[in-house]
Amino acid sequence: MATPRFSVLIPTRDRPATFRHTLATVASQSGDDYEIVVADNCSGPEVSAIVKQLAFPRLHYTRSDQILPMADNWERGMNLCSGEFVTVLGDDDGFLPSTLQMARTLIAATEAEIISWSPHTYWWPDTIVTWCRNILIVELGNSAMIVKSRNVLERFYQDNTRSFGSIPMIYSGFFHRGVIEEARRRYDGFFVPTDISPDIGSGILGLYLTENYAYSQRPLSVRGNSGKSNGTAHWVRSLGAEHREAFYREERIGLRGIVHKSLIPSPNLGIMIASAKLKCRETYFPSDEALAVDLHEVLKDMIVSLNFEPEAYEENLEDAGALAAKLGVKLDSFAIPPKQPKERKRYWGPAVNADKSVPSLIVNCDLAGVYHVADAARLIESLLPPADRYLET
Repeated sequence: MATPRFSVLIPTRDRPATFRHTLATVASQSGDDYEIVVADNCSGPEVSAIVKQLAFPRLHYTRSDQILPMADNWERGMNLCSGEFVTVLGDDDGFLPSTLQMARTLIAATEAEIISWSPHTYWWPDTIVTWCRNILIVELGNSAMIVKSRNVLERFYQDNTRSFGSIPMIYSGFFHRGVIEEARRRYDGFFVPTDISPDIGSGILGLYLTENYAYSQRPLSVRGNSGKSNGTAHWVRSLGAEHREAFYREERIGLRGIVHKSLIPSPNLGIMIASAKLKCRETYFPSDEALAVDLHEVLKDMIVSLNFEPEAYEENLEDAGALAAKLGVKLDSFAIPPKQPKERKRYWGPAVNADKSVPSLIVNCDLAGVYHVADAARLIESLLPPADRYLET
């Protein structure tokens, strides 16, 4: 076949129960201008059986015979992608029925090298976050904008809060082949550094290599948070210890190797994000003073964020003390907020988040009869304006 317009890379590691639904959301896309690449990181036979059962004509499957670090497996899959635009989809995530239709519309309207979005969110029934089980968060935007890459990059380095959803990651975006090849020419790979979260690294790299990108307020995918989610295991520290430890072993360098040497080895999300920033800065722009990481601000954010997860208050406070000692400063006891327990319960309905520019709708999927990401994607499609009205104001 001719060079495909789109390559959808699905890295997977022993999650057949979610992978089958993720794969179905991609294989059902309209058009014949896309390919699917599955990079199987030494899974059991169930994953390859799902691929064979699908019998999709434009699917490329590769399996490693040993467990690889995440970035290595993603790079291995990227080597098989031949499309003009490439995205990475997690094996518990999903496309909407109209994802590629909307991508074609946005690319034609903007001619951007990167198109990006903040995904809808589906919490699988087996997520470790019990109060979010089988909850769907639908973002209600329908427009798009051109964003200056440098402005976002500087804000991301200057803002030491926990969020990295503001950057255009390949995990929630399509990257033009030219951006990928330029990264490989400079750094001998796209997912470099290899010892950081490859989604965060791709966002920083994409911002550094482009002048601007297109951001869609209407998400083109659904982020799935299942029981084996690496991101969730770090987002909720008190519940994810067992999964984190397995992940660190598979990365082969342990937590101490993952975290930058100027920080302390901790699964604290603020530490992990700051570590990724530091390692990317050393690789991409070591002399750019506007893109420095202020470790004292990282420490302040750790203190301010202590009640984000009161269940891990003591562990995060201990880590803040360790970082303060490493920086040679003393924690101000008056600046430490007292522990404030939260009532954890499920809720649903309209929602407005101060961090988002568009409102959301939270759906109880038990009541909606939805139990996996493919059904969640179809439900989202039914709640939003038709895809042929995308970008209409």
